[in-house]
Amino acid sequence: MYTIWTCICKIILQNFLTYYIFYNVISRYRDIYKLWHTFWKTNKKSNNLSMRKITIILFILLQTTIISAQDNWSLQDCIDYAVENNIALKRQQIQTETYRADRKLSKANLLPNLNFSSQANMNFGRSVDPVTNTITFNQNIGNSFSIGSGVTVFNGFALMNRVSAAKFLYMMGVELQEQQEDLILLDIINAYYEILMARGVVQTATDQLKVAEQQLHRVEVLVRTGSENRTTLLEMQSQVSGDRLLLTQAVNNASIGLEKLRSLLQLEPGVDFNVEDRLVPPTVIDNETNNSADSIYSVAQDILPVINALDYKMIARKKELKAAIGEATPKLSLYAGWSTGYFDAKMEGVETTPYLDQLKNNNSQYVQASISIPIFNRWYNGRNINRARLNLEDTQLELEQEKNSLYQQMNSACLELEAINDEYLAAKDNFEFSTQTFNAIEKKFQLGMANATEYSEARRQRFSAEVNLLKAELQYELKSMTINFFLTGEWTN
Repeated sequence: MYTIWTCICKIILQNFLTYYIFYNVISRYRDIYKLWHTFWKTNKKSNNLSMRKITIILFILLQTTIISAQDNWSLQDCIDYAVENNIALKRQQIQTETYRADRKLSKANLLPNLNFSSQANMNFGRSVDPVTNTITFNQNIGNSFSIGSGVTVFNGFALMNRVSAAKFLYMMGVELQEQQEDLILLDIINAYYEILMARGVVQTATDQLKVAEQQLHRVEVLVRTGSENRTTLLEMQSQVSGDRLLLTQAVNNASIGLEKLRSLLQLEPGVDFNVEDRLVPPTVIDNETNNSADSIYSVAQDILPVINALDYKMIARKKELKAAIGEATPKLSLYAGWSTGYFDAKMEGVETTPYLDQLKNNNSQYVQASISIPIFNRWYNGRNINRARLNLEDTQLELEQEKNSLYQQMNSACLELEAINDEYLAAKDNFEFSTQTFNAIEKKFQLGMANATEYSEARRQRFSAEVNLLKAELQYELKSMTINFFLTGEWTN
């Protein structure tokens, strides 16, 4: 029974391992596959694959796949890392917490204060005896305690307006934090798509170089057999050299783009970093785009943090102006307190009342109401009101300017999306025609009916058409994400 079960397990694991390698590993890990294939051929005839060997190999392949996948960052990985670790975003979060603290402080200013004080003194020479309220020249000592509280009853609603202003400034800070996050994500997305573009050019240049090298090899054979002249060989060698230069430039551009993204992510030195290749299918682009800048703007101005932040800021400026006006009105305050004390005149023949008895007998309470009317305080209130009014006007202009800028951005994004749509359709047709032309010229070149110059020009045109098509696809995706951000406030693909 054990032998039958062991054989069944071997067959299942062997087939599972074979299919796993074929569909998941062979495409990206060919070296591992070669090692496995050698191992399989060695042990196939002997039929002595142990369960332990199969398990070990399967574990190694799975671990290799997992580790390799961890090395490549997706766009979402980059976004998540930036949100958690970007320094500028952390500073904005601290600023938001500062607004929160100011809001709590403004609320606390509405509460009454409560203070306790105590003092001890020793007098020499002329002083007033607090017991008899007469002048004395004897040395005396004293100790007093007091508790007092006060509250502002009315000051033109200045405190209430300060609380409201602090509230809206905190809400502004929250929106500014989201705006900072959006700016960071925009830079990261642009850099990520630049890498995809550069890698697409690398792949295209690699394919072109392979084709050129194959034709060069064919021409070399023809030259050796005397069927082709050396001029054609030299032209093909020049073309291969040019293709290698294009490939080198494309690789360098991809490396520069990767370092740019690495810098935006603010990764620590020594951290391995790479991004995923373009694994999604080509973008399906409609022939018509129905994006209106006016309709998008009507939605975006209510959800984008940059506009919401300025709306809250303007409300806060209005509250600050009301608070400044309130501080110029009469101020009504209430106070209450309790005090007691001990006194020893150090007079001969006079018995001093005990300490605790004096504290009990000398206590007093008071309630006080006061009103303060500002008449002249070096024009402080007037200048404070004027400054608050100027801040409000400046914020209104800032909001209007930002709305105009936002509308221009949306209008440009819609026009660019429409232009990219037309460019994609033209690039697609151009690539199809260039490919057909190249295939025809290549056949003629192989039959000796076309020269190397014509062949080179056909390859160059196809390369340019393929790059333009790739650029149009990626640009359309990026512009579509921008329009979607204006409509939803989120960077999603």
